Amino acid sequence: MKTGPGAQVFRIKTLAQKTGVPVEVRLLPFADAGGTGTRYKVWLPLPRLPSGNLLLDGVESRSRRGNVSGSIIDETFQSPVVTFDGKSAKEDWFAVTLDAPAAIRRVVFRHGNNFHDGGWFDASAGQPKVQIQREQGGAWQTIGELAAYPTTTATNNANLKFGQPFTLQLASPVPALAVRVLGVPACGDSPQQNFSSCAELAAFAL
Repeated sequence: MKTGPGAQVFRIKTLAQKTGVPVEVRLLPFADAGGTGTRYKVWLPLPRLPSGNLLLDGVESRSRRGNVSGSIIDETFQSPVVTFDGKSAKEDWFAVTLDAPAAIRRVVFRHGNNFHDGGWFDASAGQPKVQIQREQGGAWQTIGELAAYPTTTATNNANLKFGQPFTLQLASPVPALAVRVLGVPACGDSPQQNFSSCAELAAFAL
């Protein structure tokens, strides 16, 4: 990695944010970056105020892998995920599992993208549900629904906006090891399949 005499390479041991797996990072001064003709990235330290989102250090999952690489716990709704696989499913869900239970009182789901062939929840038979798992391998329990979610159908997204938030506010905190939002995926103009999307999932103590 050295670009010439006197060039320095800094080795730092750190942890991967999502998995906690130890990794070694090699850093070069900015003036040497790209000097060998290889691709490089630049990291700049920015102040990050704590949002209070209890799910940030969790492990995310969804009912179907989908065909978009993104994250629902990266503190931005600019990297949504989808469950698109070209097939139909009765239900879709987006979940985050923690290392230990946390007391949550508010859950916020941000809608992802609308596509011609789906990307939203079909709420014609009811709004998307919010569920929790109290212990590993335990049953999922419904604690409420996203009541403000519009009356979408399988083919009509009711003008949902990218990143639009929907909140479930509980009367009192509940302990949860995992949180998920569950709903019926939409098909748009392609009835042979359906899918949904999520930009961000968050939970808070207040």
